Amino acid sequence: MNRTILIVLFLFLALELDAGVYLNGSYETSLDIYRDDKQYKWQLDSPWHRLELRLKGDPVQGAEFYFKTYADFWTSVNSYERRDKFYLDEAHARYKVGEKDSFETYLFQRELRFWLGDPLFNLVNNDQDKWNDKKVSGLSAEVNGGIPGFWMKGFAARLYEANTDAAGIRLNEKLIRDIFHIGATATYKNWHTDRFSYNQVSSGDLWFNIYQFYLTAEMGTSRTPSLPEHQKENLAMKAELRRDFDLNGMGVGDVTLISSVRDIGRNFRAYLSKDYDDNRKFDQKGYYLETKYRVIRRAVTFTYHRDYFQRHVEDYSVTDDYFETYIEFIRGFRWKNWFQNNHELNTDRITVSRLDGSTSEISSIDNLWQHFFTQLEMENELAYVKLQFKVKNMYSDYLRYIYGTEYSINITKKMKSINRVVVVDELYRSRTSFFSQLQYRYGENTDFYLGYGNEDDTKDDLVNDDDFVESDKDIEHKIHLYVKASF
Repeated sequence: MNRTILIVLFLFLALELDAGVYLNGSYETSLDIYRDDKQYKWQLDSPWHRLELRLKGDPVQGAEFYFKTYADFWTSVNSYERRDKFYLDEAHARYKVGEKDSFETYLFQRELRFWLGDPLFNLVNNDQDKWNDKKVSGLSAEVNGGIPGFWMKGFAARLYEANTDAAGIRLNEKLIRDIFHIGATATYKNWHTDRFSYNQVSSGDLWFNIYQFYLTAEMGTSRTPSLPEHQKENLAMKAELRRDFDLNGMGVGDVTLISSVRDIGRNFRAYLSKDYDDNRKFDQKGYYLETKYRVIRRAVTFTYHRDYFQRHVEDYSVTDDYFETYIEFIRGFRWKNWFQNNHELNTDRITVSRLDGSTSEISSIDNLWQHFFTQLEMENELAYVKLQFKVKNMYSDYLRYIYGTEYSINITKKMKSINRVVVVDELYRSRTSFFSQLQYRYGENTDFYLGYGNEDDTKDDLVNDDDFVESDKDIEHKIHLYVKASF
C-alpha cells in the first residue's frame, strides 16, 4: 500500500512540472481457448489484463527520469492469481554533464545497464537470464574524455530476490587513436552464502592496427574460492588477428580473414558471463579460423570457419567445421545453404572384456554430428516467404528431416497475415507445429491479433528452433486473442 501511495504522489508531482514531462501507457488484454487433447473439449484459459503507465521527464538540462508501472490480472484452469495494485516495473534517474568530455550516471531499477564491452572475453552479458529476469537495481556511471582517448564505465547492482551483489568496471585508453589501444576490465559477484561464495575476475587487453592488420589480445585471471584448487589453472588468454582485403581492383572481390587462439584454464570462471558459466567454455585450448569471400559485382558470399579445442587434462576434443553460401537474386530473392560437421572425440582408452577372456580397447566417445540446411527467401511490398529444409544428425539414430515454411501477406495497409508450419520427421514418428495469426492495426495506437497454435514453438527461425525440434510437442490446438491500445 505504501508503495502505491508513493508512486501516485510521484505521478502528481511530476505532472506539476512545467516542461519536459511525458505520460503515456497502454492497456492489453488476451485470452486463450484451447482444446484438451484427452477430452477433446474446448476450454477458456488464461484471460489476462494489463494496464501500463510510463512517465518520462527532463525537467532541467542534463537530467532525466523515467519509470514504468503496471497492474495485471491473470487466471488459469489450475491456478488463480490476481494483482490489483500498481507495481514498479522499470525506473531510472539519469544525469549527464558535458558533450565531448562527458560524465553520465544512472540510478536504475529493473533495467539492464551492464554492458562493458571488453574485446574478446565478453565478461558481462546484458541479458535477462543473467540478471534473474531484470529483478535487479543498481548504479552505473560512464566517463568519456577528460584525458584524450579515455573512456571508463562501471556499475554496481543488487539482485534483490537472489541476495546477490554484482559489480564491474572497464577502462579503455586510445594511446594512439587508430593504432594502439589498451584496456582493463574487472568484475565481481557475491552470493553471500558464506565467506567463500564470491567470484572476481580481472583482465587486460591490447589492440593494434599495423597496416590494417588488426590484432587484439586479452589476458585474465579469476578467483573463485568455492572451487577446488581455485588458485590453479585460473588463467585465460585470447588473441585475434583479422584483415580485410579489397581485391576488386584485381578483379577478384573482397576477402576477410580472421584467426584466433585461446587457452582458458580449468578453473577460470566469470559468473556474469554466459561463456564461462552457463555455456561452460572454460577448460579449453584451441583456435578459430574464418575466411569470407565476396564475389566481385555479385551478391554472393562464401564463408568457412573452423573452431577447434581440447581439454587440458582429459584427451577430449571438438572440431567444428562450417561452410556457408549466401546468394542474393533480383526481385527480392535470397538463398542460403550451410553444412556443419561437428566431431566430438575422447581418446581416453577404456578396456572391454569379452566372454572368451580376451580384451580390447575402444574410445569412450567418438561422435560425428553433421547437419545440412538450405533456405530460400523472397520479400516485396506485398508478401514475405521463407522456405527451409534441414537434415539434422545425419547418419545417426537421431536423424531428423525438418521442413519449415513461413509466409506473411500484407492484405491491406492495416491488415497482415502471418503463417508458420514446421514438420519434423524422426525415425519412428512425425510431428507438426502450425501457427497462424491475423494482425489488424486500427489507427496508430490499437493492435488486434487473432492466432491459432503456439507462436513460441517456431519463432526462433523455424527449423532451427529447438523449442519444438528437440521436444515431444505436436500441434497445439489453441486460439489466442490479443488486443493492445496505447495512449
